[in-house]
Amino acid sequence: MKIAVFSDMHAISSREPLHEVRTSRGFFAEAWPTFVKLRALIRDEAPDLVICLGDMVDWYSEANRDFAIELLNELPCPWMSVPGNHDYQLFHRTESGIRKISAMEGCDTARKGWLARGIELHNRYVDTGDCGLLLLDSALSGVPDGTKDWIEANIGRRGRNLVFTHVPLDLPQIRAHITAVDDVRDLNKYVQSRTPWLFEASLAGRVSDVFTGHLHIPGMLEIVGTRMHMLGTAVTSPRRPSLQASARIVTLGRDVEVRTISIEP
Repeated sequence: MKIAVFSDMHAISSREPLHEVRTSRGFFAEAWPTFVKLRALIRDEAPDLVICLGDMVDWYSEANRDFAIELLNELPCPWMSVPGNHDYQLFHRTESGIRKISAMEGCDTARKGWLARGIELHNRYVDTGDCGLLLLDSALSGVPDGTKDWIEANIGRRGRNLVFTHVPLDLPQIRAHITAVDDVRDLNKYVQSRTPWLFEASLAGRVSDVFTGHLHIPGMLEIVGTRMHMLGTAVTSPRRPSLQASARIVTLGRDVEVRTISIEP
């Protein structure tokens, strides 16, 4: 089985009614054509499944949601996504101006909106036949209540397991990696600071690979036998042209083989 994995599309529709916000986020608003180029590379790989690691949109609105789904539905095979914090974040126009609604405040509204279009963003398990795929909701810098029991109920179904989630796990090695690259990152936000127990209590020694997004900076660490794949963005932002739109191609065979594809500068 072959899986294409990418993260952080940050789609913004030209039909988005909050023009002021769209203008202020121009580094993503004009970046979507690079995802179309990446999508063509994914098509050439002929994957069986595509998994997005969240932040399909730069903020949730019906216009942005529908634009992201339009882009994703042109993929060559079925696709799934975990939620990112931007998928739950909203903006609301008030008499005094535009108010930003955090992912924590907006998650219930956004979840209902995504589900209205048939997009499920809760924890899900996919059985590939010889490998289990665990898609975890970490959009709020931690996993939902009940996730530990959910993992226990599913992780033993197959001898090999892979995890796909938006926010990197909260581990000292990952914190050190992030600060080495960018020492001003708020680690309460950029790791799963609300559930620091997750790896040790539920995943250590039981998953071969963990795929995360959120950082916008690609990298890979091996921690206690588990490979931590940190993905860059699925678009090339004019703000950071050196970081090219990329995806990981995961081939499930005797081993788990992972390689990167990216658009040319």
